[in-house]
Amino acid sequence: MPNLTPRIRVEVYIPIRHQPSYHNSLSWVIEEFTQLRGGCTVNENVGGYYLSRANKVIDDRVDVVYCDFPLDWNKRADRTEVLTYCATLKEFLLQDLWEEEILICVYPVSHIREQFEPRMNTKYLRLVHNS
Repeated sequence: MPNLTPRIRVEVYIPIRHQPSYHNSLSWVIEEFTQLRGGCTVNENVGGYYLSRANKVIDDRVDVVYCDFPLDWNKRADRTEVLTYCATLKEFLLQDLWEEEILICVYPVSHIREQFEPRMNTKYLRLVHNS
């Protein structure tokens, strides 16, 4: 029987630019999430649009790095911890990158966990991709 394990997802949207500080910041966030929380996922070269402070629509490419922190959004202390961490992270990135804004999203998610070891029926298992 599966159960749900609460987590808090943190997503960081880092614009793709050719300056070394952008690549260094991306590498740093990946290393930070991996060392701090055990891993992360990176969606590279994601397209998006935003409205600049000059009221112009900007077509932008970003790398999205996300990590699920082992915290519970429903617990005030956990929520405060992750929001404080994200505010510090955003401030750090804004100092290193030449951007009007850096988007960081935070929201609750749940991971499905099995309470007992799943039993596989290997009779019906087959490789889908064989390389």
